[in-house]
Amino acid sequence: MKRKWKIILGSLFLVTIILFFALSSNQELTTKLLEVQPGSIAKTFTEEGLVKSAEEFPLYTTYGGTIEKLQIQEGEKVQQGDLLLTFSNAELHFQLQQLQGELKSIQSQQELELAKLELDKLKQLAKIGAISQKEYEDALNTAKSNYYPGQIQALQAQIDAIQHKLSQSSVFAPTTGVVSQFSLKEGMIIPPGSQLLTIYQSDEYLVEVYILTEDAARIQPGMKVELIQDNKDKKISFKGVVEKIAPTAEEKMSALGLMEQRIKLEIKPELPKNLIVKPGYALDVIFTIDKQENKLIVPKTVLFPYQDGEALWVVRNNTAHIQPVETGFENEQDIVIEKGLKAGDQVILDPQLEGLKEGAKIKNL
Repeated sequence: MKRKWKIILGSLFLVTIILFFALSSNQELTTKLLEVQPGSIAKTFTEEGLVKSAEEFPLYTTYGGTIEKLQIQEGEKVQQGDLLLTFSNAELHFQLQQLQGELKSIQSQQELELAKLELDKLKQLAKIGAISQKEYEDALNTAKSNYYPGQIQALQAQIDAIQHKLSQSSVFAPTTGVVSQFSLKEGMIIPPGSQLLTIYQSDEYLVEVYILTEDAARIQPGMKVELIQDNKDKKISFKGVVEKIAPTAEEKMSALGLMEQRIKLEIKPELPKNLIVKPGYALDVIFTIDKQENKLIVPKTVLFPYQDGEALWVVRNNTAHIQPVETGFENEQDIVIEKGLKAGDQVILDPQLEGLKEGAKIKNL
């Protein structure tokens, strides 16, 4: 009797297992499917660019000195001809007065000397023997010498130099724009030749970007690029055009601390209305170096090795099938399927899906 029950229980267990596997084999797998349609694919690379003014006017001081008065602040908009700052010039005024006094003194001496000579009278005296010929010649040479004119000319040159320095003690805006790179304070002593500030045009900008030399050969003036401003809430994308490519490379430090050879590009952005950019803002610059149109494209992650080639899973009549394919053009994420697929085919995005096998029932998620 016990043996009979063992046989019955064993049979029930076997039937249960058979039913389990039968039900499992007919169970639908739910996963995401991709309907393949013709599209475009491109190879790109991204570099960081910095916004700068299309026109910048750095201002330098020729003579330097002590800043007496500042009329502007960082970020302030100025008009052409506005007074920006003044240097202390009291000492220059004293020097100018001294030189002008010396000039008047020399001019007076020259006039006095000429009055004393009365060359015509001396010439007559020399003829009648009242003075010797040598005395007459000495007087003539003094009157016609460059002694006084030379001194006058030297003093006048010094006066002109002081007046030029005085004219440089007041700095005026050479153009209309916004003041930047400004860190001056009243009372600061500025060395000769120092940069005082920069005035940039606030209505026209360029994006400056450095690319690796191996990428430069595929970049040409007039080439379109994509620019992205990464705001906190969203990314704003807009177009730009390569305007200028530097003739020589520069050595730049990478983020990893490696020295790289890079070429500088200037890009003219097509700024959207109401987009705020200022010099120094960072933008992502996306370069498209190769592109193909009207291609069947899938993510690289759907492919797997199969019979000395590659394959992917397709769904036909709600059933999974392995489909060998031939691939072509690719970028970092996607790849072109040249053979094995047609428009409208459905591809399983997760080739590692648990339970996935030939003939499995598939339901689109």
